[in-house]
Amino acid sequence: MISKWILASNNPGKVKEFNRFFRNYLEFETIESKGIQSPQEPHKTFVENAIEKARNTARISGSPTIADDSGLIVDFLSGLPGVRSARFATSSKSIKVDQDKQNMDLLLELMTAVREESQRTCRFVCVIVALRCVDDPDPIISHGVWEGRINFEPKGTEGFGYDPIFYDPKIKKTAAQISLEEKSKWSHRAKALRKIKKVLIR
Repeated sequence: MISKWILASNNPGKVKEFNRFFRNYLEFETIESKGIQSPQEPHKTFVENAIEKARNTARISGSPTIADDSGLIVDFLSGLPGVRSARFATSSKSIKVDQDKQNMDLLLELMTAVREESQRTCRFVCVIVALRCVDDPDPIISHGVWEGRINFEPKGTEGFGYDPIFYDPKIKKTAAQISLEEKSKWSHRAKALRKIKKVLIR
């Protein structure tokens, strides 16, 4: 029997990716489907925010919950956009319809003068936290990293977020130029998911 969990996110790309990865084992519902507002992300680290989101959602829903906090770290920008990746171009807590484009435009603008590829290094980071219940004393935590560099211009139409400007020199493509199937081999989230799957599904 497939277990039902809540994914502490309303991001359709994430929901699709999680359901695909755990198909035949776990099924994820969004917080929106449960009438839960998007949880706060008040902390300065990915792991703290992931725990905050998971506990908030588990408390309200009464269901086992998985939350992830992920973002892009750019070395030249001293770690920005970091935990503010989704809202990099705005001070508002709400996500706008064209937020992805605004975030990419701002990041590319900040990197305009950086022409050396060796100075455009970055990484996607993902931390996933699974709580079996709100008072779970032993949350499952996994961590995944995808190394790359900031491309000079957006390329590709797949994925979401910063995918069009995240270039992986190993595969010589941006994250938006590869299929979801290919992405599951390389991405930060896929790496974190593989680690947590070993614990959740035995």
